[in-house]
Amino acid sequence: MATAEKWAAYAAILPDIYREILAAFPRIEPNRRPRSGLAYQSIWAEFEERELGISLGELMQACEQLSEHGFIEIKRGMFVHPTETGEELIRAVTGHEASEVSIPTLPPPPH
Repeated sequence: MATAEKWAAYAAILPDIYREILAAFPRIEPNRRPRSGLAYQSIWAEFEERELGISLGELMQACEQLSEHGFIEIKRGMFVHPTETGEELIRAVTGHEASEVSIPTLPPPPH
């Protein structure tokens, strides 16, 4: 089974809370860089806005599960960062791929 098919099959059996967490990354920041993170509060606020009925505590517990399985890293106790494997699962859940953001170099100021 090809890697994309493997992740698609896995994504299909994920409980909704995990799919919602993973899908929050491109919903909140469509132009995010790979492995860039979001604060728990940002994810939860997006859930509240969509009236998903997921509490902050449930979100944090689900993120702990995602972390234990190597899909995310929790940094400084409040930032959720997808791992490389997590990025593959986000792609399988959403069809969205994080991109390397490139901005032009700022010219030096006049002297």
